[in-house]
Amino acid sequence: MQKCLGSKILTDPWAHTLTENHIDEDEFKNLRRTCDKLLSIKMEDMPTYKGQTENQIVPRRFKEFGIEWYEQILDIAKSIYENRKQLTEHFDKHRWYDDLCVTAYIGVQPPKPYKHEIHDETASKIWSSVTYITPDVNCGTMMYTENSAGSLVKEAPWAPNSTMIFCGVHGETWHSYESTEDSNRVTLNFFIKQRHGTKDVFYP
Repeated sequence: MQKCLGSKILTDPWAHTLTENHIDEDEFKNLRRTCDKLLSIKMEDMPTYKGQTENQIVPRRFKEFGIEWYEQILDIAKSIYENRKQLTEHFDKHRWYDDLCVTAYIGVQPPKPYKHEIHDETASKIWSSVTYITPDVNCGTMMYTENSAGSLVKEAPWAPNSTMIFCGVHGETWHSYESTEDSNRVTLNFFIKQRHGTKDVFYP
């Protein structure tokens, strides 16, 4: 948590933070070991989410995929929720709702040439975090000034155990991601969200 709050705000093209070596080294090794098996899993062998071609493994389904990280993800989600005000106020611009919760999942995106469309973040999300897990090399998060590929400014670089965080701002925080390798792309994602209408509430 202190690494989140202590990370410098980068403003190009909009406010975000990048934190290297974010998770405790031993815990990350455990997470990566358990997620490396997801690099070659086929999308049709996984639960789908909202009809998308990528998949999101929520904590209650970790055991189905041999992911031994439930207690750790629960502890992080609890800490995020208890510090939700400080985490969002770390950014000058942020949304706020009174009925907040934390959602979390391990994201599995298929190999190249998979691309997730440019978007500025669903209105229900007020704080977003993505930690890159595996493989060693892939595409991080692409950042734009508007909803067009031609407005690309830069990429938050992919590096295992590196975390990108931002607060979604309507019409401003345009971003996308894609796969550049022949294996799947695996991430750890947390969101502080408006609880109302959220299907996969994790905490509280």
